[in-house]
Amino acid sequence: MFKVVWDNENNGVRLTLSPSGEALNVCPRPVFWEELDFLGLDKLGWKYPNSTEPLLWACDRRYFYKGELVMEVKGGNVYDSPTVVVSPNFTVLNLTPINVDILKEINEDSIFLIEHDAMEFIDATFLKYKNASKQNKEVDYLQIAEKLSKKTKKEHVVIKEDCDSFDIMETSEAERLGKSQILNSNIEVFLVSFSGGKDSQVLLDLVSRTIPASDFITVYSDTGYELPTSLELYNEVEDFYAQKYPGIRFELAKNHQQVLQYWDEMGSPSNIHRWCCGVMKTAPLYIKLKGIVGKGRQPHVLSFIGTRADESLRRSTYSKIARDAKHTNVVNVSPILEWSTTEVWLYILFYNLPFNRAYRMGLGRVGCVSCPFGSDWNDYLCNHLFPKTTKPFLDKLNLIATRNGVKDVHDYIRLGNWKIRAGGTGYETQSDVSVISTSPDFKALIVNPREDIYQWLKTLGKSIITVNGDVLTYNVKYKDLTYSIIIKRDVKANSLLVEVPNINGDVFFLSHIRRVLNKTAYCVNCELCEVECPTGALTVVPVVNIDESKCVHCKKCLDFKDNGCITANSIKKAQGLKMESKKNIKTTINRYNNFGFRHKWLSYFMSHIETFFDNNDHGLNVTNQLPPFTNWLRDAEVLIPNGKEVTDKGIKLSHAFSDNPEMVWEILWVNLNYNSEICAWYSTNAEYNRQYNKEELEKLLEETLPQYSSSVRKNAFGALQNTFVMSPLGDKLGIGVVIKVNNKPVFLRKAHNDLSLVATAYSLYRYAESVGRYSLTVSEFYNPEQKEGIVRQFGIERDAFEQNLRSLEADSNHVLRSELKMGLDNIILREDLTSDDILRLLL
Repeated sequence: MFKVVWDNENNGVRLTLSPSGEALNVCPRPVFWEELDFLGLDKLGWKYPNSTEPLLWACDRRYFYKGELVMEVKGGNVYDSPTVVVSPNFTVLNLTPINVDILKEINEDSIFLIEHDAMEFIDATFLKYKNASKQNKEVDYLQIAEKLSKKTKKEHVVIKEDCDSFDIMETSEAERLGKSQILNSNIEVFLVSFSGGKDSQVLLDLVSRTIPASDFITVYSDTGYELPTSLELYNEVEDFYAQKYPGIRFELAKNHQQVLQYWDEMGSPSNIHRWCCGVMKTAPLYIKLKGIVGKGRQPHVLSFIGTRADESLRRSTYSKIARDAKHTNVVNVSPILEWSTTEVWLYILFYNLPFNRAYRMGLGRVGCVSCPFGSDWNDYLCNHLFPKTTKPFLDKLNLIATRNGVKDVHDYIRLGNWKIRAGGTGYETQSDVSVISTSPDFKALIVNPREDIYQWLKTLGKSIITVNGDVLTYNVKYKDLTYSIIIKRDVKANSLLVEVPNINGDVFFLSHIRRVLNKTAYCVNCELCEVECPTGALTVVPVVNIDESKCVHCKKCLDFKDNGCITANSIKKAQGLKMESKKNIKTTINRYNNFGFRHKWLSYFMSHIETFFDNNDHGLNVTNQLPPFTNWLRDAEVLIPNGKEVTDKGIKLSHAFSDNPEMVWEILWVNLNYNSEICAWYSTNAEYNRQYNKEELEKLLEETLPQYSSSVRKNAFGALQNTFVMSPLGDKLGIGVVIKVNNKPVFLRKAHNDLSLVATAYSLYRYAESVGRYSLTVSEFYNPEQKEGIVRQFGIERDAFEQNLRSLEADSNHVLRSELKMGLDNIILREDLTSDDILRLLL
């Protein structure tokens, strides 16, 4: 909130809005004698007392005394010690404790402003939601505001007017006019989530000073990863506030299973599969609240959280009040979102609050002792300060790496390579789901199911069940259709064969039935999906059970996570589209930063092909637009794979572009099908002459490319949509026609029967090079199982395709022969030609 400058005279810091000196880029934290001892400064000749007060300040791992850099710590990891570099002028330093009274005197007004701003926000929010139950519940005011906010890209609220009427306006305008927001949320529990860290400590203190002690609950989640000092602090904090505020309530939440048991069942956590926070912290917390309220369902909760924007770039985008941001029925409120690290520490020092002893030892952030998001420095401190606590996790990582055949296990752990696990490789499970077919009939096999499939099938809709021996038929009404789900049980093999006849490409039902199968196969009763159930119909311990009388088929327990199950998400082997492996090309679905391959950009490039990258006359933003466009050119084979040099193919196409741009776009589309994963995905999965709304294609993308996160898939799809809108691939060639229906985009693939002869021959030769044979048939391209080639790329109908083959056979270049009489449909390409030769000959 404030800027921070050094107070050199007093070895302190000063908060200011108008710094007289240079404002610090990194907000400093206090440094205590325990950290200096740990780094060995006492052995290097530094003198300092074992004081309660801090001695220095640190910006990351750079240490300052009276505003001057006196020491820096470099390197270090979970095993290796860092290097301590003492500045030449400070090899011997006598330190006296920072005078907290002077520090307080200098910053008292600033801290007063931010703490009272936070307390006023807490009080106003508490009262607003406390009184919400008295307001009219017949209208979903929040839904109205959210819809308009999404449409206009500006935050709106519904506000109360005179005579019990209401209006809707931008949030900023409502705040300016002092208007009161109308809420729907009937909050049943006001919660302070306490983690043992400095931010939650300050949050708890602010809330306890503002809200009556009987009106909120403080819950500490023991994740099983906790530092010993965090567990100590929880007991200290409970005693501290019980004396100050009699009647204050503290609760301890803990998962019913040990964390390392989940490592065995779900795989080790990683920066992609970060299941540990949800399973070990969130689920136990909200299950605890469910028991406290005692209504058999998840309560409506307002959770005060200590999130701060300066902790990460992602958190800097958070709102101070977020409804259903992470979990159903939860409003997250962040009173200290705009506070800096320094402001948090000044508040703690001013009020002499208890805080985690690990901070005194050098940890900048306290949390889990083994975290895939932890830095090397954090790993080093945890392992050397709390070796008994970290040992079980390091032993488990060692065991996993050894089992997976890692050659140098020590380096694997030391370099943090375990943190980047993306798939389920190395985590074998006896349970599995194999999808045999998806169209026209869905068929899949579940081996060794963990849970009763019947329970999860209840989530899909109202049903009628018939049983005939080991065959169960489940007739379920899904939206406006009725599907028959046939389940054949093989008791001896402990497997289930699941069939859904005539699914007819219903991607939403397909998605949900696959999620049901994943939950049946992989569920480890972690309780995370139970938290998403708004009615209390779902319980998962000791086994999954769904109360049909309570289930409203909202499917939130299926939709909260890709694959429908956090375990499946973590250990299930990805079964998405496999791209052709190409040397020196880093294939990724998200290469375009949401920008499409635009005709306007390509047209300028083709007319300035030799000088395009020499200056910025192209008009593209060099940071945001030029890199994506460059990647499009590389994937279209106009540029070499990893550089900006134009290929021979690119030069040939540039010569043809001015006379026949649509033909060039046809050829580029062929290339993109072999190099761009999102383009290849579209050609493989989107059917011709069928309209898809955006949600259907996004769901189809999720089902076929589950290995990518939702944000990555969303960006890639946005780039594809933009390509169709901004290039001839859309309306003119019909590959991706985007129209508006009810003001929403609808996608349609049309058959492109006017395909040029050049693109026809080029596509055939690219296909031949891909499959390694030059004798082809017309029929193989129209085979429903075919995933590549000219028909998947352009949808050309058989008569038009055969006409193009005859024309190419008659061409003087004789690039192919076709046998299309007497029931034959053979295509014979010349083995002495390549696809590049086709462009040279036919262009």
